[in-house]
Amino acid sequence: MKQINVDAETTDVKRFIEKLPAEPTGVELLMNGRVICTVIPSLQLSPAEKERLVKRRWELICRAQERNKGVPASVIEREVREAVEEVRRRKQQ
Repeated sequence: MKQINVDAETTDVKRFIEKLPAEPTGVELLMNGRVICTVIPSLQLSPAEKERLVKRRWELICRAQERNKGVPASVIEREVREAVEEVRRRKQQ
């Protein structure tokens, strides 16, 4: 699993992360009405819970693939690029 060190992030980012509730089932983060990630307590998961989360992840991946079926790669690339630029603009403000 990839780890991301947030020590160098802004105080606002650190505060946001610290305020996330420590729910045993995790916390879903939404952006524009879509789940962008689920934060889960790593040491509190049973094998069954881990399997459930993996299954859910695959469901989300399949749903995204279905939603984008037939959409040209150039359109997806443009939308991703625009989204990244928007996030960077917001971060600069």
